[in-house]
Amino acid sequence: MEKHLIFMDIDGTLVDRDQQISPRTRSVVTELQQEGHEFYVATGRKYSSAYEMAKKLTDATQVIASNGSVYSINETLHKKRLSDAALEFIYQTMSVHDLPMFFFGEHTIFYTQQLPSYLQKNDQSRIGNSEEDFLFIDSLETLMTISQRIVNGIVIADEREAELEQVRKILEESHLLSVSSSHPNNLELIPLGVNKATAIQAVQNNLVIPQKNIISFGDGMNDLEMLQTSGISVAMGNAVAELKKHAKFITDTNVEDGIANFLIDYFS
Repeated sequence: MEKHLIFMDIDGTLVDRDQQISPRTRSVVTELQQEGHEFYVATGRKYSSAYEMAKKLTDATQVIASNGSVYSINETLHKKRLSDAALEFIYQTMSVHDLPMFFFGEHTIFYTQQLPSYLQKNDQSRIGNSEEDFLFIDSLETLMTISQRIVNGIVIADEREAELEQVRKILEESHLLSVSSSHPNNLELIPLGVNKATAIQAVQNNLVIPQKNIISFGDGMNDLEMLQTSGISVAMGNAVAELKKHAKFITDTNVEDGIANFLIDYFS
């Protein structure tokens, strides 16, 4: 069979609620890699967290991180970052609305308010771990002194979804950055013109694999562009309803080996 390029979101797609990859999924991916197919995780996580999860899957799995801002091709890392103008506008806008900001480098998290408790306790691995740096941003001036280290960011505000939609419109109308969302309680802040699809296209062009041989799996709206640029787009059974409308296929949920089940059927 012709070589395929396969991209998988992590949270809600590759891993379960306990951040675990099923042995069945790992076995299927390993077998397909041995047959010559290429696999990537494609996630909103920062690079170090995404890299760690990729290696838990298999050593050969490569990485698209920070919603396409950071990606690897043949062991070479490519990176784009939020501009200084975007960072300044984000900070001023969120300060007016008293919304918490979290900015990500490849390894470091910069924050303006306390991390939500559920991320600290139950899902901290999605953001970082105790071995990595968490640096507090107390002013716009402090933010701008480390701006070159920042790749992307996220705003998380539980039970303020209506306000987040208003803020999203303000950010989008600035034309300084791209905005996505993996859940109604967040806004993902991405360099202008960047998303998972732009990274996929760069990988595709380098590896010279036709679009019809690109498979992608996702569950959230930050996976939309990724599915749209793939010849074979697959929404998880647990995906949001809107994403399912744009997918060519719907597989089982992330806790029912949805990725493995689809790949077994497809390649058989």
